This record gives sequence, structure tokens and C-alpha cells, in this order.
Amino acid sequence: MADASIEFKGTSFTLSVLHLKTSDLADIRADLVNKVAQAPDFFYLVPIVVNIEKLDCSIDYQAIKTLIEELNFTFVGFTGSVTKEQRKLIRDLGFSFVNTTKVNTSQKAAIVEEVVTAKTEKIVEAPQSPLYTDKVHRGQIRSGQQVYAKDQNLVIIGSVSAGAEVIADGNIHVYGSLRGRAIAGAQGHHKAQIYCQKLEAELVSINGNYWLSESMEQHWGSPVYIHLTDSELTSSKLI
Repeated sequence: MADASIEFKGTSFTLSVLHLKTSDLADIRADLVNKVAQAPDFFYLVPIVVNIEKLDCSIDYQAIKTLIEELNFTFVGFTGSVTKEQRKLIRDLGFSFVNTTKVNTSQKAAIVEEVVTAKTEKIVEAPQSPLYTDKVHRGQIRSGQQVYAKDQNLVIIGSVSAGAEVIADGNIHVYGSLRGRAIAGAQGHHKAQIYCQKLEAELVSINGNYWLSESMEQHWGSPVYIHLTDSELTSSKLI
């Protein structure tokens, strides 16, 4: 018998989870618009699972899905600790319900949250050779510009303006202010790091793990380096 043209296999994916604390669509819209405005390219078409466990049963599921898609996210389905009846209702309405995975009996069910850009697909396997050469950019990177160091570290002798984007498969070094978006380890290098003389970034990301500006308050305006520790971003002062 000839091999089938398709094959189903079990695997795992990481998805962004949107936790709703209210069913008020106007409030949800306002907060999402503000969040997307901080890094519109980063959130464009990001797959979203909506966690509804903090809401009561009077939810307009279709309206929530429509809102998510209107703001250019990719709606995947709903999730959360809800009753069997609520899960059945969601599926009867034609929506997916994503079951959470229990880590162990003492830990709460969780979904790993991660965002990848539409521009740089995250690959799970790290590069075979993490020894990169350097791509050097001299001068300011202005709003709207994007510089990508494919299979290289990116060294910027200058500043990165708000609205600009710098991407590297290796490390990123900014000898100036970092005000835009910096994405290191874009093709799966989990040991990549980001260095800058002054941290004022809209977004930083390493191997798909990201921070927005509100997560950088500890070392805001300081010379820092950012790296991964146990799959979580960590920042430390350079001096």
C-alpha cells in the first residue's frame, strides 16, 4: 500500500494567551489597541488563545473572536478552567477550545506564552554553529528602518530610534540608545544577548521571548545587557 499523503502526529506549539478580566468589549478593545500600538509589527497576525476563566457565563464568544480578528490577531480558540457545559457550548458554536496541560499535581494548568514576529519565524532548533561574524552598522537607525543581520551578530555604532527595528540571528550590540525594537536570536539561538548603552526600547526579544517597555522599568535609561535565564528574559546593568 502506498504511503498516505498526510500524517497526523502529536506535537506542541507555543501560543500567546490573552487573559480577559472583563467581558466589556469596549474596555478590551481599548487595552488591546494600546498594547498593539507599542509594537504593531510584532503583534501583526500573532496567534491568540483567549483565556476566559475569570469571566462569567454570559460571554459573547462571537463578538470576542470578531474583535480579536479586527485588530489583526489570528484567533485560535478559547481556553481556561471552565465547566464541561461551557466547553461544550463553545464547541457547539463552532469555536475551538484549547485544553491546558497540567505540569504536575501541585502546579496550576498553564499554557506557555510566546510571541513570534511575522517577519522572523522562530525555529526551535538552535543553529549548529553559534559562532557568528559581525555585521557593523555605523550611524543612527531611524524610525521605519529595519536592519537584519542574518547568521550574524549585529553591532550598531549609533542609536536606534523609536519605530526602528533591529534583528539578528546572534547578539545585538547598540553603542548608543535603544529606543525601537531589538530582536536577537531570531532563528532560535537561545544564548543570544542584547547589549545597549541606554535602554529605552519599545520591545526586546530573544529566541521568541519578549518584553514590552513596561517590563524594563528596573533598568530603564541605563546601560544594560539582556539575556535568557531558564526561558525568561533577565536584564543586568553593564556598569
